[in-house]
Amino acid sequence: MVKNYVVIGLGNFGKSMALELAGLGEEVLALDLDARKVEEIKAEVTECVIADGRDRGTLAEFVGADIDAAILNLGDNLESIALTTLNLVDIGVRRIIVKAKTPEFGKIVRAIGATELINPEQEGARQLARKLHEPNLIEHIPLDPEYDIVEVAVPESYTGKTLGELDLRKKKGIVVIAIKEILSGKINLIPGADFRFAPDTAMILIGTRKDIQGLSL
Repeated sequence: MVKNYVVIGLGNFGKSMALELAGLGEEVLALDLDARKVEEIKAEVTECVIADGRDRGTLAEFVGADIDAAILNLGDNLESIALTTLNLVDIGVRRIIVKAKTPEFGKIVRAIGATELINPEQEGARQLARKLHEPNLIEHIPLDPEYDIVEVAVPESYTGKTLGELDLRKKKGIVVIAIKEILSGKINLIPGADFRFAPDTAMILIGTRKDIQGLSL
């Protein structure tokens, strides 16, 4: 199912986020006050406009409460981030992700209404885009242009079933190389066909990018 995102601020991180999400097939609205930055990516995202997130009326023209998430990349300008975040909260946006460089900065924007923080030095745009695109994705390790290793939360529909019953290798082209208990961190390497899934576990999978993205989680 295609999701809708708005990226506000097209600095390096914001631009990368917009392009990564668009490349994953998501609907992306990108906003920035700099006409040059808007021009650079307007052909590669769903919509790209010159707009100021600090102006609630202007923001409300383009952003509705039904978007899946707003990602703010407004540098160190606390006033801009605060006003834009408050406007998004007022509009009814439920998920607001803000780039924050320090814990102190993060505390301030969370108090204002941000729901999540991202430190670009610790988590890149590609990793965040993949997590937004695939909500159950916990970790992602690219192997080559075709194959990935990923860690994903085990779907509720798998609970109580065995690996043999699910037969992911045959049906989905996916190999389960380990099972991790989320609470204890204990790992079961190369589980057998009789392994039965329990709640609060994660799977570490290997497969082609196409097969992993097609796996219904």
